[in-house]
Amino acid sequence: MSAKKLSRREFLRLSALTAAGTALAGCAAPKTPAPPAEAPTQAPVEAPTQAPAAPAQVILEIGASNPEYENAERQIWDIYEAENPNVVVKLWSTNEDTEVAFQAKVAGGYTPAFGPSYAFIPSDINASNQERFVDLSTINFSWWDRLQQDPLHVVPEMYDMPVRAIEVFAGFLFTWMYHEDLMEKAGLNPRQDVKTWDDLKDFLQAGTEWANSTGEVDFFWDQGWHTWVFGKCYTRVIPLAFPDGQQADQYKCWTGEMAFNDPASPYRHTFEFFKEAYDNGWMPENWWTREWETDMEASYIAKKSVMMLHGPWPWDKMLASDPTAKQFGFPATPPAAGQSPWMQFMYETSYLSGYTILAAARDLPEWPEIEKAFDWYFSPPIVKMRAEVLGLDVVYDLDEPLDLQGPQWLGVVKDIATPGGLWEDAEYTKEMWGDVAVAGKYKPGTPDAFDWVSGAFIQQWEGLMTGKESVQDVLDWVQANFEASYDL
Repeated sequence: MSAKKLSRREFLRLSALTAAGTALAGCAAPKTPAPPAEAPTQAPVEAPTQAPAAPAQVILEIGASNPEYENAERQIWDIYEAENPNVVVKLWSTNEDTEVAFQAKVAGGYTPAFGPSYAFIPSDINASNQERFVDLSTINFSWWDRLQQDPLHVVPEMYDMPVRAIEVFAGFLFTWMYHEDLMEKAGLNPRQDVKTWDDLKDFLQAGTEWANSTGEVDFFWDQGWHTWVFGKCYTRVIPLAFPDGQQADQYKCWTGEMAFNDPASPYRHTFEFFKEAYDNGWMPENWWTREWETDMEASYIAKKSVMMLHGPWPWDKMLASDPTAKQFGFPATPPAAGQSPWMQFMYETSYLSGYTILAAARDLPEWPEIEKAFDWYFSPPIVKMRAEVLGLDVVYDLDEPLDLQGPQWLGVVKDIATPGGLWEDAEYTKEMWGDVAVAGKYKPGTPDAFDWVSGAFIQQWEGLMTGKESVQDVLDWVQANFEASYDL
């Protein structure tokens, strides 16, 4: 017969019955002994089947999307650990002040399971570094048909290389963000009163005057330096206020149809605005020497500044520091004369960045578990959880609608381009950015137009702010970099 494995409860019950039977037999009246009967032949008993050995424990070191969301993403990975008891997930993350050291650690041979590409390299994945990452078309991945941008086919066609990173989120937004209580003390209501570019400048002037008159804050608009923000975000954001600064206009510079230093260059607006803001005292003195996180963000979180032009991350940082903080915002670029509609910058969903796996991970003994965990992280219910943690929309076909509740979403985004919202007639940038379109033409090792990866861009800003360089000088520098960096 087949052996049956008894539970501890069943074992104790049967043991009790056996003991009871023995005791009752001892209490019965003695009988005349019967002649001994021939012992029956017992059938052989099969040996109990041995339970399979538990899988060996596997440790997977997986990157969080950002340090701000590591705790929330930890809870998502708790689900995976519960479903896979043999797996222990150790989360890691990098920030502006730790990226260089982390990348040096990876260069020295450290190979985590997977993580966001920005943690491994300072730029997008391109022809010169693509071999460092797994060709994701060769792994067991179940969700290609869910990805609305179709990277499996678009990346080889557009960039002549296989897909090596996956992104599922719609681009994040840079908006103005502020402390409601401080803004009320300043007597200002930008959500109601700022409707044009001139309104924005009047608002910045009034806010600066209030900040200078009180000892409660150090700055009205605080600003620090971040090479990627200035090189890849602000340069695109500010022109959108103007009719000649839209995505199509910026696209012309990247395709060579218009020079970056042309009198009609859309990027002229970016440098002119920041120069005007600095000269009028709307920005901190020597703002380019202020660290992005430890100076600017820390000042905002300590409520020593009223507002910033930022993405979604510090909204969450503020609530982590003070859950009672009330924050609001408004779209980044109210329209200048002649521009309609109000345009809101949205960063691209990149084909060349996102979650990726280092090629060396294929040689790790835990590779099957890495592949399995990567696939799970892009499954519909988990993508939904991730999106709701980050407060971002997705470019992914979900099974259920999102329920976004992030602070940036509630404080500004839900009212942009939404019927009944404060800025229901505003529109998001939705076309392909020019630098994305020509990324396949980039020559590795060259500075790129704004030379932000090397950090050299800061020198141009310092020169412009201090009057050592003009806007035209900076644009001439950008154009020379562009010509040296692309084979068009």
